[in-house]
Formats: sequence, structure tokens, C-alpha cells
Amino acid sequence: TALTRGYPAAEPMHLRAGIHVAEVTFDEYEAYGAGVNLAQRITSLAQPGQTLVSDSARDGLVDGLHARVEDRGLRFVKHIDTPVRTFQVTPMDQPQVRPRAVAPPGSDAMRPTLAVVPFKPMSGDAAHDALGHAIADDVIAALARHSALRVVSRLSTAAFRDTSLDWTQLRKLLGATFVLSGRCYVSGSRVRLSLELAETQEGHVLWAETVRSDVQAVFDGQDDLVPLVVRQVAQRVAVHELTRVRSLPMDTLQSYTLYLGAEGLMSSLVRRDFNRAREALLHLADRHPRNVAPQALLTRWYANNFAQSWSADPKQDGRLCLDHASRALDVDPDHSSALACAGLAELNFNNNPTAAQQLLQQSLTANPQDPHAWIWLSAAQSYLGETADAADSVDRALVLSPLDPDRYLFEAYASMARIASADYASAIEHARTSLRLHALHAPSHSLLVASLWMAGQEDAAREVAQIYLKAFPLATIGKRTAVGMGDRASWREHLADAVRSAGVPTIKG
Repeated sequence: TALTRGYPAAEPMHLRAGIHVAEVTFDEYEAYGAGVNLAQRITSLAQPGQTLVSDSARDGLVDGLHARVEDRGLRFVKHIDTPVRTFQVTPMDQPQVRPRAVAPPGSDAMRPTLAVVPFKPMSGDAAHDALGHAIADDVIAALARHSALRVVSRLSTAAFRDTSLDWTQLRKLLGATFVLSGRCYVSGSRVRLSLELAETQEGHVLWAETVRSDVQAVFDGQDDLVPLVVRQVAQRVAVHELTRVRSLPMDTLQSYTLYLGAEGLMSSLVRRDFNRAREALLHLADRHPRNVAPQALLTRWYANNFAQSWSADPKQDGRLCLDHASRALDVDPDHSSALACAGLAELNFNNNPTAAQQLLQQSLTANPQDPHAWIWLSAAQSYLGETADAADSVDRALVLSPLDPDRYLFEAYASMARIASADYASAIEHARTSLRLHALHAPSHSLLVASLWMAGQEDAAREVAQIYLKAFPLATIGKRTAVGMGDRASWREHLADAVRSAGVPTIKG
């Protein structure tokens, strides 16, 4: 201001600036050093009104976050033998050319985006800085395997670590729906992480917690710090989206909210929520007619509705289940989820375990990491008398789903596989575990009743049967054709015997 005092407003003074990052020496009058000289040379290259920076200064800037950065190439300057690379920086209040980050088309539209910002160390120790990045890498790698999330790479999020987090910028520049950030404290061999998960629409904090671990154990992968963080983050994201689906009009919600919310509502097995899930999925299918995900999940909805004995018209629901499975295959006949859900529909409504087995094996060829496909294959193998294969398939699913919210479902299929192999003690244990995780899952009640009855624990079976039919008064005792299983194929008949012995009438279908 002092420099322009006395000049007419129509004749502003345009300053030029050059910036370089280096170590310098100061005395009471001036700064000295090669870095100071280089900054002066860069200033001489700038035009009036321009700011040029060296490559060392550029390393600390993120284009679109701190400034608009334009590479001006290599330039020779006085008294320096090698050319200097310079960059022009422009304030962010000027027009931007960076396109807004958007979700890619296809199934990724069904998944929110999570940004994990490397954890900031509370000391200047370079080793502690590396630890914050290393833990973030482990969290990103683990979350990237989660089917419900898209995760931004650490190289993209690292620039935000030393910046005050601006939710609008994270959403705009990275397309992030949620952000996980935190601070890293190291004392001797111990590390403490203070973590915070927030959504970027309003900046609301969804979860905050402090976790502790041993540094070496973290690097060796022998500590539960990363699994704990992953479990909490995935759960909080799902709960946030589920709450939105429960409370807001369908046509106002984003696709990933509808999808995640529908999954959560289906798993709750509360009748009102379960029906809301179908409403959400129909909206999603209408928005994305060429996407496999909503059709596949609708197939599962009808199968679960039947299994819970909630279907007012099982034949009509069976046709709808098969129809959605067919639509999923029409969209992509090679998609693993489409093939898996088609196998589920064949098993439940066409009573065709052979066709189901073929479809599920194709699905697992495309994606061998899908635990749902493994449990449905196990069921088909059980009904075909391939009991050893059924046990192996369900064990694979259990290994793949240690933290899955549908873990109760995998335990139920494990119980079925153990009944098929006449291992009734294990069948009872798996059924009880399933009910401990989810007391509203009707098939787990029926499997527990049947396995207790077949194990000769008839009094216990009658007691559980009374609880079962009180909770599910319209429960049906269905039949399925099974080849090569002998008496074990009739476990549903044993279930019916136990229920009749308990003195509770059932609808047999």
C-alpha cells in the first residue's frame, strides 16, 4: 500500500514475486545463501503481476487446492549453470479449469468414496511421519477390499495432511463422500492414533476414537488396530446411509445411499425396514436399468422374504425373484453377482440344485472372493449329497467374512452343511452362533430345532420350536429334492416332527 500511495487508481503497481524453498542464513540486516540468490533469479523471470516458484516450492502445493499451478518449463538464469524449472501460481479465487470429480459410471455409482488422509505425527521425527503413512496405507488396502466402498489412493490424499481440512474441497477435488483423518502419537515402542470419520456434505463427525498399539506389531501385521479401524469405518458409513434411507424421500437420495441403505435394511430383518429396502431397490433399478447390482439385490430380497415366511404369495414372489435374476443376467451374463443370484433363485424357487450349482461355480470362477456365492454353493452341494464339498464351501465363506454384517447368515449355512454331513453337534453350535448374532433370522431357528431333534435332544428341540413358531407363526416347512443324502435329506421332516411334538401347528408347504 505504501508503495502505491500517490498513484492514480487507474495506474496500479503490478508486483512480481519469486519463491524458492531452501536453508538460508540470517544476520541482523539480511538473509544470505544460494537459496536467496535463486529466489532472486526466479523473480527476475516473472512478468509484472506474476508469481513464479521453483520445483522445491512446487512440491508443497496441490493444484486446485492451494493454488492453480502451471508448469513453465526449464529456464536459464544468470550465474547458474543448469536450467531452473519454474511454475506459475495463480490464486484460487480466479477461474479454475479442473473438472469436478465425479463417480465413474456402472456399479461404482452404487458405492460412496472414502478418502483416508495419512495420519499426521505430533513430532517432527521422520520415522513417525513414515509410520503415519504406513498405517494409512494398511487401512486403505483393507478398506479397498470392502465391496461397499471406493477408496482414494494415499498419493491423492497426502496433500491434505498438512492442510486444514475443508470438506467442500475434499468433495470437489477427490469426489470424497467420507474422510478418515487423525493424528499419530509415538512414545517409545507404543503408538496412539486419534481418529475421526466425517461425511463431507456437512462436515459432521460420524465417529471419533483413540486406538493404541505396538509399533512393531503394526508393521508385522500382528495387531488388531487396522482391523478395528476398518470395522468401525465400514459400520459407521453403512449406519449413516441406512439412517438416510429410513428418513428421507427416495427421490432425494443418491444411488450409493439407496444401495448401502437397502443392504442394511435387509440385514436388519425388521419387517418394516425390510419392506423399505425393496422400495429403495426398485428406485435404484429404475435409475440404473443397465446395472446388475439392484437386480441382484432384489433377487436376494425375494429369497430372504420367502425364507422369513413373510411372503403372502410365495408363487408370485418366486416368479419375481426369478425375473430379477434373469434381468441381472441380461445386463451382464458374465457378472459374478448376476450368476450368483441366479443360482440362489434356482435353488429357492425352481428347486433345481444342479442348475444352481452350475451357476454358482461360474460365479466363483469370476470372483472367488464372494462369500455369499460360497454359502449358496454349499447349500446346493448339501442337497445334492456332496457333503464334503458343502463343508469346504461354507468354510471358505466363513474365512472370507470374519467382520461381515451378514455373518449370522454364513453361520446358518454352516449349520445346514453340518446337518448334511450328520455332524449334529457342530450344526447346533453354528445355529446357536447365528441366533446370537441375529435373533430374527427365521432359518437359523428352524436349523437349530432340526439339528437338536436329529441329535436326540428332543426336549431342547421342542423348547426351541415353541420359541420359533411364536416368533414366526406363519413359518412353512418346505421340501427340496436331494440326491444321495439318505435320511439326512429329510431334515425338514425332522423339523416338522419337532414342531408337531412341541404342540404348535404349522403351515406345511
